[in-house]
Amino acid sequence: MTRIVIYSADIMQLTDKSESYARKEIQALKKALHKEKHQKVTIKEYCQYYGFNIDEVLAVLSKKRL
Repeated sequence: MTRIVIYSADIMQLTDKSESYARKEIQALKKALHKEKHQKVTIKEYCQYYGFNIDEVLAVLSKKRL
């Protein structure tokens, strides 16, 4: 089953950046998308905002679980 929410650990893996960087990126994305504090950012929203291919991102994230 594929999940839809992106977490800071995922962004860390995708960008090879620190946890604090990943958290700030999620906060900036929430602000840009006009999301409230309790709302989550989806992998699809993340990919659309940053121009990433969702299939490539999902492939990288699925390798983490193996």
